[in-house]
Order: sequence, then C-alpha cells, then structure tokens
Amino acid sequence: MDIDLTPALATEALHACGVKGTATSAERLDGGVSNLTWHVKRDDDEPVVFRLERQQGIFQPYDVRREAEVIRCLESSPIPVPRVLGAIGEDTPLGAPYAVLSWLDYPHMGMVPMTPQVVDSYRSMVESIHALDWRTYGLGFLDPAPPGHEAALRDLDAVRARAVAFDCQHDHLIAEIGAILNQRLPDSPEPRLCHGDINVFNYLVADDGSIAGVVDWEQAQLGDPLSDWGLITALASLKGLNAPPEDHPLVAPAFERSGREVHDLRYWMLHQMYKLAVIHKIWSEIGDLPPWYSWSDVERVSESALMYLGE
Repeated sequence: MDIDLTPALATEALHACGVKGTATSAERLDGGVSNLTWHVKRDDDEPVVFRLERQQGIFQPYDVRREAEVIRCLESSPIPVPRVLGAIGEDTPLGAPYAVLSWLDYPHMGMVPMTPQVVDSYRSMVESIHALDWRTYGLGFLDPAPPGHEAALRDLDAVRARAVAFDCQHDHLIAEIGAILNQRLPDSPEPRLCHGDINVFNYLVADDGSIAGVVDWEQAQLGDPLSDWGLITALASLKGLNAPPEDHPLVAPAFERSGREVHDLRYWMLHQMYKLAVIHKIWSEIGDLPPWYSWSDVERVSESALMYLGE
C-alpha cells in the first residue's frame, strides 16, 4: 500500500472520523511491515498518530479497529496507552480502515540508556499487563484461550496460515520447528492479557525512568504470558545474547516469580523463533526495508532454542 499522506488528505481523514484540526505535516514513522503509521502535526492542537491498516504482511489478517478497541479498553486501566481519538472502517479517505491516536512524546527504550531503573520499570510494566483483570476492562472480545494447549495451538495456526500465504511453509527450518512445537506443547494457565509485541521499541520512557507509554497493540491476545517473555528472549538472542531463556536478564526475575516450568519458557522461545523465521521470509519479500536480522541469525538462534528445548 503506497499512500502519499499529504496535509490536505490527512485533514480530510481527521474530519472523516470526527477529529478536529487542520494537518500541517505528516511524517511516516514505520519502516517495516506493521500497520502504516504517521506522526501528524495539527495547527493550534496537539499532534496525533495515524494507524492505517495494511492488507498484506507479517501479521495478517490486520485489524486496526480491533487494535483501537484494545487501547480504548485500556485507557481507564493502570497501563499507560495513547487515547483513541477516532477510528473508521470501510470507504475511508485513505482507502483502508484507520485509527487516530494521541501522540505520546517520549523516547522508546532503544533511545535511552538501559539503566537498572529502566529495566525494572519495563519488567514491572509487562508483569502489570499480564496481571490486569481483563474482564474488568471489557477485553473479553479478544476470545480468551482456555487453559491447556489451546493458546499455543491458536498461535501456531496463525503463523502457519501466514507461511502458507507466502509459500514458505516448506522451508526446511520452518517445517522442522513447526513439527517439533506440535510435539512439545506447554500446559498454559488461565489466560492473561498479552501485549504480543513486547520489544523495547514499544515501551516509552519518562525522564525518571518509568514507562510512560505502551504502544502497538495489534497483536494483543488473551493467552499464555510466557509467549511475551519468549518473544523478548528470542529477540535478545537474535541481537547476540547467548544464554538459555530462563537466564536472560530482562526475563529471569519475572520468570522465577511465575512459578512455571523451564520447559514452558523454552517452548515459547522456540515458538517465537518459528514466528520470527516466517516473518523474515515475508519481510524479505514485501518489506519497505530489509529485516534487521539475517537468516543466518534465525538459523543460529533456532539451533540454540532447539537444543534448550531438547534438554
């Protein structure tokens, strides 16, 4: 989807979903294959964020209105999220559904020193998301997975569907990991709210080191909280950290408090590597920029994750 979001078009899109103001500029923010995102300045008012739904990509099927509804539900919660100012479905000025969010003017964790205060704030925020009473905040529409194998199976099915859509399901590594994951499914507890994309770029940091905002909720689900921690161990490993997931410094204290089996965290690290392998194939095909991690990185970390799970 190639859209030139001019100030005039952005203004039309603002008004179409009931948001006031005249846009003076629109700066594209993302360079990957998530929902298309712009920072839009308005005259005499605060800037906003446009989230435009992609039709094809690593997280398809996309649903920006679902993401907006998750954020709406969280606005009254202890989790700091942007406000949803407007959202619109079909027949939009931009040719696809979109949401308009408030702009949170804070740097993400990748832009600030990784001090102990920041690390503790991040870890505490993820644990707060998992501990949230999702029923109280009206998040039941996310279709909670029952305890047992269902959370893992649902996610596996979603990743396989994307692999089939982009014809990479027969890749040797992807097929091997998928088969092993089917044989080692964890027993997940009662469902918890999972952010789904807890990489540090989605956590915004205030001057005092606290987390001032959590963004990008398009993959939010009610499932196994170790799926979130497994993702951060997989991402850290792709960036060069060489350790079993239970020893990863961002994860270890929270995992110890969870009381879960080591097998379960190791399963979710491999599960997320399966997802990241499929993402690499799709991203390489349709991304605006090449993936930040290489296929050799995928092979290296997958080999370690397979070894950990096999122990």
